[in-house]
Amino acid sequence: MDALTLFDSHAHYNDRRFGEEFEGGGRGAFLRAHEEGVAFFCNVGSSVRTSEESVRLAEEFDFVVAAAGIHPQDAQEIPAEDCDKALVRIEELCRHERVRALGEIGFDYHWEPVDKARQAYFFEAQLEIARRADLPVIIHSRDAAGDTFDMISRHPENRGVLHSFSGHAEGARQYNKMGWHVSFSGPVTYKNAAKVKEAAAAVREDLLLIETDCPYLPPVPHRGEINYSGYLKHTCAAVAELRGISPEECAALTMANAKRFFGID
Repeated sequence: MDALTLFDSHAHYNDRRFGEEFEGGGRGAFLRAHEEGVAFFCNVGSSVRTSEESVRLAEEFDFVVAAAGIHPQDAQEIPAEDCDKALVRIEELCRHERVRALGEIGFDYHWEPVDKARQAYFFEAQLEIARRADLPVIIHSRDAAGDTFDMISRHPENRGVLHSFSGHAEGARQYNKMGWHVSFSGPVTYKNAAKVKEAAAAVREDLLLIETDCPYLPPVPHRGEINYSGYLKHTCAAVAELRGISPEECAALTMANAKRFFGID
């Protein structure tokens, strides 16, 4: 496959595990991917610290934009007396010109212990911050499809993306009817991912995004490795095949959608 011009709409290049495989750590990994044809990146925060790091990365490189937010698992680790202070800091970061989305936020019921009340508090509070800042949100939903849909449905003034979507086609259509984007990552290349493949074929053309979620969820043929944006071409090719278009058409389509989503001229 010739080099594609791609937009990785969700990456975590401040993750320390990049140092295990890439010279220069996360910085070395995304610069290598940029040389290989990934033209733009959104580096996504999951805590106050990683959100601040994402902003600094976006300040340094004009082909990187940042998202600032508190992941549901990270929300559970914040001492009760510091919760409001953390949310105030996220709102401050959302005023930064290089922050183009709030995220990632949502529900994660996969890992024990699960504090559903704490997760819901942070989810709803950050939806309100995004509304005030007029930013789209990046949603993380794991083993919580019903509660995620209910929360989003209660906040029709918000807009955003279901990142690394793992739901079924009808769920994707329902989000599209609400004007929400749906994004696909490495699992769309997996043999046993029939549900995700059907969803990728069903998403509305103007609301489709692709991502790596690196260093997580590497696509075939790189399962078991540390993921990076250079592998996005495999996800792009898989989505293209499912939709009956060429990888080049899928790359151009998702590039245009991501630029619009993140407000890049």
